Amino acid sequence: MIRIITVTALALATLSPAMAKDKQGEPLNPDKKICRFEAPTGTIMRKRVCHTAAEWSAIDSVGAKQAGQMMGRANTMGSPLGTGQ
Repeated sequence: MIRIITVTALALATLSPAMAKDKQGEPLNPDKKICRFEAPTGTIMRKRVCHTAAEWSAIDSVGAKQAGQMMGRANTMGSPLGTGQ
């Protein structure tokens, strides 16, 4: 179950920078301001977060890298409990 979640998270994180196009399919201007709604951990209240397209691309790539590292660690642990046995 955990692998399914991490694979899904990795797939979404890696697709986000590739989908950085506007509604007409043209590449976004890196200086264009884009706002997203996010729910921080521990709350259900969504918060509006705004960054430029270039900043969102950097944020998404860091998230993809971290998801890949988590998957690598999960694959080397061996057992579902993470004890390595």
